[in-house]
Amino acid sequence: MAKISLGRGIDSLYGDEETSTGKPPSKIPMKEIHPNPFQPRKTFTEESLEELTLSIERHGLLHPVIVVKRDGVYTLVSGERRFRAAERLGWRDIDAIIKELTDQELLEIALVENLKRSDLNPLEIGEGLERLSREFDWTQENISEHLGMKRSSVANYLRLLEMDPDVKESLRKGDISFGHAKILSSLEPGEQRKWTARVIARGLSVRALEDQIARAPKAKVEKDSKVQEWIGENSQVLSSALQCRATIKKEKKGWKVELSFNRMDELEDLITKLSEKASLKKGTLDEA
Repeated sequence: MAKISLGRGIDSLYGDEETSTGKPPSKIPMKEIHPNPFQPRKTFTEESLEELTLSIERHGLLHPVIVVKRDGVYTLVSGERRFRAAERLGWRDIDAIIKELTDQELLEIALVENLKRSDLNPLEIGEGLERLSREFDWTQENISEHLGMKRSSVANYLRLLEMDPDVKESLRKGDISFGHAKILSSLEPGEQRKWTARVIARGLSVRALEDQIARAPKAKVEKDSKVQEWIGENSQVLSSALQCRATIKKEKKGWKVELSFNRMDELEDLITKLSEKASLKKGTLDEA
């Protein structure tokens, strides 16, 4: 499978059909196109959608959407904002380029398109990268190489997922920036909430936050980068092995592992597998 890097961006999706063969896009009924299940972006601002709708109404669709077709069903790969704008305009069909892509490529392209255009918030990026790791057994090195991102950037985005839920919500809403979050992610949950509140109340810049935390006598900043790197790498290994999101945390006395599942049946499957392995091991010991 060809690599899709941020350097190539959206051009990598259109090249063959539009420039090489000159084949025009197909007209596909809107009602036959389903959303991309791997779309990392969860939020679409009303203002940006309205602006795009007005632009398409005046100038038409400058770039067709991209879809895949499987078993007679079309799935949207690229152009969800354009598709939603067309829905608002009451279009019955839309220009689309039909591609042949795997599930992994669907997720890669959705990530690349939104990263290229800076449309994703930091948490959505982290969730998309984590999904690549969980569903396709990718390590941080794989993600870094394949998406053209620095290894440190991959680690920073993934660390956001381990932050306090209230702090993550502040980041998702834009109350704090990615720069703030990178600093806060190295603090204990209680400290994260305290400093987030100060950032919002006082309008602290990233530099000011960093300086004030450094001067605070009780700030619990994790200074051991090797420990953090070990935690990140082994969280990925555990996530791949157990097929769920695994988080390893260093506590005052020992270590803590948290497992997160999207559905109950995923948890039940893991419990069943572990129970079967435990029973098999017990039977082996009894025979011995």
